[in-house]
Amino acid sequence: MNLPLILQLVGTTIMIIGVAFGLQNIRQYYIARKREGAILMLNSFQTNDFVRGLLIIFNLPDNTGKAEIEQLPADQFLAIYMVLGTWERLGILVYRREIDLGLVEDAFSGPVVQSWQKLERYIKEFRAHHQRDTAMEWFQWLAERILERETEAHPVPAYVAHRNWKAHP
Repeated sequence: MNLPLILQLVGTTIMIIGVAFGLQNIRQYYIARKREGAILMLNSFQTNDFVRGLLIIFNLPDNTGKAEIEQLPADQFLAIYMVLGTWERLGILVYRREIDLGLVEDAFSGPVVQSWQKLERYIKEFRAHHQRDTAMEWFQWLAERILERETEAHPVPAYVAHRNWKAHP
């Protein structure tokens, strides 16, 4: 073999290794980004205000209307809005594929669906009153996606679905 051919093969090999290394780094970056997003999402739900708002929503009757919500004490009204805002932002993140829908389902499918069952009427009345169909649109979108998937495959509790799970040694 002549020297120029050997140098060309070495250069091509180095370039291929560089591209492969770059692609691996990009892959690792996206994995780390998804993990960080998941951790931030889960941590954002660890506030007293969010838990309080969720408990208030859970204690509402299904299909609570605008009049009933607006008669609540101000602190309860604001706590509900904290939850609504959280579901709204979460819906946007899922839609943009920043957070995986499966992760959201694992962590919050019950609370999202129950919140929608309690507040659907309120949200529709709110939209009509304010003539703003986009109000809380991403919360509705998220709840509907979860409900669609639950219709296709009934949700199985983690303690049943993963009862044989083993930690890596």
